[in-house]
Amino acid sequence: MTGVPAIAVIIPTMQRPARLWAALQSVGEQSYPAVEAVVVNDGGAPVEAVVEHYRQQFQRPITYLALGTNGGLANARNQGIALTSAPWIAFLDDDDRFTPDHLARLAAVLAADPSAVLAYEDVLIEVESGTDQALVGQLVATCRFGRPYDRTTFDQDDFIPPSTMVLRRAGWAAAGGFDPVIPMCEDWDFLFRLRDYGRFAYVSGAIGAYYSLRVGGADNLGSTFDERRRRALDMLAARYGVAPLQPKTFLDVARDLGFVITPVIVEA
Repeated sequence: MTGVPAIAVIIPTMQRPARLWAALQSVGEQSYPAVEAVVVNDGGAPVEAVVEHYRQQFQRPITYLALGTNGGLANARNQGIALTSAPWIAFLDDDDRFTPDHLARLAAVLAADPSAVLAYEDVLIEVESGTDQALVGQLVATCRFGRPYDRTTFDQDDFIPPSTMVLRRAGWAAAGGFDPVIPMCEDWDFLFRLRDYGRFAYVSGAIGAYYSLRVGGADNLGSTFDERRRRALDMLAARYGVAPLQPKTFLDVARDLGFVITPVIVEA
């Protein structure tokens, strides 16, 4: 209809309706003309009203699936992809946001380079003082993070957050999708397999997404690392024959790779 390949944006969500709306707004404001949102409610409270609000405000396609129980990100993403026939796939966590030209920039790279199975760009990590449910927390620090792909570094540090990428559906299928057996770090596991099917193209020069990291969050700070994450990392190391992997957030990885973390000064 638009003459360009459709991009399906897969958005798993769980108990964060206010943040889901902010994520959906960033999808609706994309300059790329052929975008379909796919929201997968992973066992959380109903968010049909948020989905309908998006449909009415942006008049862009949106598909909704409510899962009866929480099955994890790998399962939610796989189920979301199964609901769409779009040839290109993007991911957006329900607490992250795209910048307006993110999908257009990455689509241009995939269209021009058939050898690229995935394209990605920089993320701005936003460290907040709030909780998972709060729409906006006090900004504590920021870090612009992104680098060209190299296998040696990636074997020890995942530096490609899901919300920064667009990939070919054919690559997702060839790699076998996300593995629900992996309790955490399922995105790293998937990329370990996907890289066998094409080039990871880094697009420099612009921030593609805002990645939320919250002091009061339950899922993405170093203080919450537990035995489940340790087991997942040990599984990945054994699976792919890499050296033992250390539990890190994307902010930890950015710091260890030399990126600058800038504190935000709050005026009294």
